[in-house]
Amino acid sequence: MKKFMFVITTILLLITSSCENEQIESKKSVSPSFPIITKIDVSDNATPMGDRVLGINISDNKNGFYDSFLEAQKADIKIVELNIPWNAIEPKKQHYVDPWDGVFQQISFYGENDIKVSLSIALINTVKWEVPNDIKLGDENFVDRFNQMISYVLSIIPDNVTIASISIGNEVDYVLKDDEWESYGEFVNQAKKHIHSINPNIKVGVKTTVMGGFLGYQKDYIAKLNEFTDVVMLNYYPQNNKFEVLEPSIILDHFDVIANTFPEKVIWITEIGYQSGDNLCKSSELKQAEFYHYMFDAWDKHSEQITTIQIDWLHDQSKDSIKEFKEYYGNDKALVEYLSTLGLRNYDDTDKMAWEQLLKEIDARNR
Repeated sequence: MKKFMFVITTILLLITSSCENEQIESKKSVSPSFPIITKIDVSDNATPMGDRVLGINISDNKNGFYDSFLEAQKADIKIVELNIPWNAIEPKKQHYVDPWDGVFQQISFYGENDIKVSLSIALINTVKWEVPNDIKLGDENFVDRFNQMISYVLSIIPDNVTIASISIGNEVDYVLKDDEWESYGEFVNQAKKHIHSINPNIKVGVKTTVMGGFLGYQKDYIAKLNEFTDVVMLNYYPQNNKFEVLEPSIILDHFDVIANTFPEKVIWITEIGYQSGDNLCKSSELKQAEFYHYMFDAWDKHSEQITTIQIDWLHDQSKDSIKEFKEYYGNDKALVEYLSTLGLRNYDDTDKMAWEQLLKEIDARNR
């Protein structure tokens, strides 16, 4: 699976995005073939949420960000992600900016609402490097330049905002060559030490993919890289390379494999999603809802090890957002359907079955 996300979870999106329902099937009234649970149904087997952290990256509906934020609060979210390329923060050598009209200052909104922020500094962003054009991995000053940039970022974060984590790269397994993994790991280790010298409470990791990397030939590279991290960070979209979804229950097996591979590590599922598109992606609203049912079952089983899950995303994407994706990643029709239908809700501010399911699952575990 290939994950295509640029700045979906940034405040820029939260302020400016309008969303598209391209390829989305209409809301269904049929009952699912599995039980949409209630408190009574799960009183004996649903694991209370406890200290687990659930996040949903808030993409707008037609009414804008604040209305979407209020909707997301129904799920008792505790964290959101901000994904920003290095070269957006340092557009010129050692010249730093708060990008996109002051995105770092604007996250004070989350601090006011007691929501933590995960930073993804996307020096690698799924399909390419996003570093200042005068340096590259392996250069003598690469680590120092990254650390200087991170020092700037952390110095301008509003005082009321808690930065829960920093990911050094977004889905790096799609870009790193076989002979680059070792040097990237050494870089991550040095960057982690610098971040901890500023704030030892920030968890440092590297976002890699489950389907494209961990379950592929790069598994050993990813395991080795995570020897240098505080937490294992994985992005999970269960689909094949044609963007066709896998069966929703596959998450039960995949979470077992993940947990068994990292028995001594804390694991964060930094992105998780399941599209509802029924044409090229071979999914449906029913399958999407079922996936989130099984997600909670799988999470319950591994609740002590998998401490954080962040869902992508709240609403289906806008025509403007999809246009930007096409420009960045290419105009693949299956990709467009995938990106258009990942939302738990429709852009027109109506629920999908997945949102109804999710709220019931959460309610059962917050009893």
